Amino acid sequence: METWNNVSTEDDVTNSYTWHILHTVFDVLLSLVIIFSNSLVIRSYQRFQPLRTPTNVLLVNLAVADMLVGILALPIRILLLNLPTLIQELQFYLQDLQESLNIPLFCFLWQVVGMLTLLASLCTLMAIAIERFVAVRLPYLYTKRCTKNTCALVCVFIWLCSSVISFLCFAFPKEQFGKTCYMSDLVSRKYLFFVLVPFIGFTFVTNWILNIYTFYKAWKVSNAEMCSSKHRQPTYKITSTAFLVLVTFSACWLTSAILGVAQLEIAHQVAVLLVLSNSAMNSIIYCWRLPLFRRAFVKILKREDGSIVLPAYAMSNRCQGTQ
Repeated sequence: METWNNVSTEDDVTNSYTWHILHTVFDVLLSLVIIFSNSLVIRSYQRFQPLRTPTNVLLVNLAVADMLVGILALPIRILLLNLPTLIQELQFYLQDLQESLNIPLFCFLWQVVGMLTLLASLCTLMAIAIERFVAVRLPYLYTKRCTKNTCALVCVFIWLCSSVISFLCFAFPKEQFGKTCYMSDLVSRKYLFFVLVPFIGFTFVTNWILNIYTFYKAWKVSNAEMCSSKHRQPTYKITSTAFLVLVTFSACWLTSAILGVAQLEIAHQVAVLLVLSNSAMNSIIYCWRLPLFRRAFVKILKREDGSIVLPAYAMSNRCQGTQ
């Protein structure tokens, strides 16, 4: 159980040393997979010119948010669950800061990092949905307004907004903390019901509305173009991939929310691991759905020189996405 006052390593369900060993090994492996898979996405964008499109700027931003899960969220989780002695020593050295803030510092850090990556991912998905909506619905405006610089500025705004909302939880601590590191035991209901839940709800619903509409429009256009071409056009490829990323994200988080309602510690642990595992899924989706990313991954893993070639039928639509 994730506790803050005693930071116990005993699991309420199994109370087993073996469970903690397996738990730690899984967390470490998951962290490495997340860092490695998302670094492939970032490195591919950095190295190969055909991948440097406005859409992919947003995909890289999503990869950065996912990588932070492997770099920060999972290591903090491992410390809280399995290394109580180290945590207690760190709390001793940070005792003045912790007493001045009057909060369980490491539990709040765990929640802030988790919220930051969640909100950044959700906002990036909404930015991708808006970008795809403009590409499908207003292609002439897209070519003029949607540039890499514009998307980069959007990414900066996403991180600023996500950071403000995440760190705002320090201003709404619970009057009496619970025994766990769960959000409900740390922050007041005012923050949950008037800040966090409305923001997540709005972005989540907006994501689905835009993605469903854009996917339907792109599918109709793609079917019409299939009459004169043997290939799906790039706009459809990117739009359907973005829709699949949202479906995977939603499935993990909604399943986690359902499991979180259960009053079983094992259910809470599975819910958290399911959410964390989502950070490793997007690069797999890109490799499966987007040939250019797949070729880029292969070249990087094989340490091959040279560039990747954009398919001839996609050249005319390069500005609207990458095949």
